[in-house]
Amino acid sequence: MGITELRMMSVRVADILKLPTLKLAHILVGSRGLGREVEYVDVLESPDIDVIIKPRVLYLTSGFVFRDNERLQRLLLSRLQDTGAAGLIVEQGRYLTPLPQHMMETADRLRFPIIELPHGAVFADVISESLHAIFMQQGDALRKSQEIQKRLTEVAVGGGSLRQIAQTLANLVRNTVIVADRAFSLLSFAFWEKEHKTAKRKAYVGTTLDQYLYNLEKTGFINRIRQTKKASRVEVLFSKQGEQAWVVVPIIINGDILGYIAVLEDYHRLHEADWAALEQAATITAIAVYKEMTESEVLRRQRNDFLLQVLEGRLTAEDLILEQAKHLHVTLEGKWAVWQMEFTNLEAYCRDHFPEGSQAEGDVTAKVMRMIATHLADKQRDLLIVSKEKRLTILCPAKDWLAKDEVMQRVAEVRQEITHFSPELTSAIGISRLCDGHQKLAQAYREARETLAIGRKLDAAREIYSFADLGVYQILMKFKDHPDMKEYYQSILGKLDQLDAATRGDLLKTLEAYFSANANIYKAAQNLYLHRNSMKYRLERIKEMLGVDLDEPEIRFNVQLALKMRHLL
Repeated sequence: MGITELRMMSVRVADILKLPTLKLAHILVGSRGLGREVEYVDVLESPDIDVIIKPRVLYLTSGFVFRDNERLQRLLLSRLQDTGAAGLIVEQGRYLTPLPQHMMETADRLRFPIIELPHGAVFADVISESLHAIFMQQGDALRKSQEIQKRLTEVAVGGGSLRQIAQTLANLVRNTVIVADRAFSLLSFAFWEKEHKTAKRKAYVGTTLDQYLYNLEKTGFINRIRQTKKASRVEVLFSKQGEQAWVVVPIIINGDILGYIAVLEDYHRLHEADWAALEQAATITAIAVYKEMTESEVLRRQRNDFLLQVLEGRLTAEDLILEQAKHLHVTLEGKWAVWQMEFTNLEAYCRDHFPEGSQAEGDVTAKVMRMIATHLADKQRDLLIVSKEKRLTILCPAKDWLAKDEVMQRVAEVRQEITHFSPELTSAIGISRLCDGHQKLAQAYREARETLAIGRKLDAAREIYSFADLGVYQILMKFKDHPDMKEYYQSILGKLDQLDAATRGDLLKTLEAYFSANANIYKAAQNLYLHRNSMKYRLERIKEMLGVDLDEPEIRFNVQLALKMRHLL
């Protein structure tokens, strides 16, 4: 993958060598460096090279000042390279005949071009022709930039949408243009509208463009732009799409990246004048992007509040639900699985990524949750995502009632997207049963929340908990707030709660291990790393305190049931 930082309005050394005065010039060494940019041409005839040498300047020299000074010759090449000079044109025959071998070898290693001035050519002519070419290039780029700025400004001032701005830019640069948000997710796109109707347009669709952006970000190229905040060009080979060349320009407001303009060079390679125009386009597009993102944020909040009201059972009127769903472009019909996702290390993540004092803790948490929700909504567009405090609730559509494998596949995809957002985040998910239509969403929401809560109590090491795997807890959850359930528990195990916390904990673990081992004392002892006599002693103490005989099947059932109830009380 090759990445090039864009510089506006540049002429290369190779372009200078095409000028009439230098057509017969001989490249002595460094032909691999002819792509270096030239912004000025000057004469180098002073030994004070630390002061004179400037970046992107092509120097002409007779070699007088360093003709017999090997130390200065070596220092000169090092300084030219370190400063970023464009190259060196030498007049051989007067003071340099031939160019010293060590200079040739060093220049070749550094890919620094050294060119022999043609016989009869004079410095003044080279400088005059070169500067004329540079200024003409700058003028062409400026005119192109002004044209694009004018056209885009007309569209923006006329109230044009982001799509219209993208279309105008696509026609001006004659390539496919994509506008992405700060997460590098698709906001808008446009194809070049060719003048000739016979020309066949390349076939892309929205999902394909989404995949292009996703693949491009995976290369690390976009992270580089986030760090430098500068436009860049990249050529990258994808297995399915083949080789693609992209030019990406950040859209910046008040020093922060708001989004990106990405140009896919599917018809034409962009020239320097186009690059300058893209910088102008980014400034104008920023207004439209900000407007669209603001409108999207308002819609996101309205959808979030609406779905929360439905899930929490605060909105139950059928006609009102359908009316608001239609207004917010939300479809609630069909079968759904509701997931409750909790980020188990969210506080640590926020501390690590947002310095103390930079924002209030609640603001940081809300910002991160909003970023995660937006990322998932962009990547998994058929999911409905609701954010509240430190959790996400996800409504996943399902095709049929026997869709457990389908739902688990979607869970895996969402977890992969979370990893893509940040590998550091860890999460746990509770999954409800499938429900049909919005009338059952509130019940499914409770199931997902309670499944996650119970699952975390029973086995905190797991990451995915399904209501279908809860067994008897599916029934017990319905009665967890009923006073009879607490009374039943107290009648069976209540006496253990009168002990100190350490003793109570040991005896409860003993009972759990005993039942998990199917009443096998020796196996239970092994699982608790106890001697079997210690296990027997604990069980006898429990029997004595509770006044029960654990050898009786009915009593064992009652104690086991009470233990399960304890997790819900």
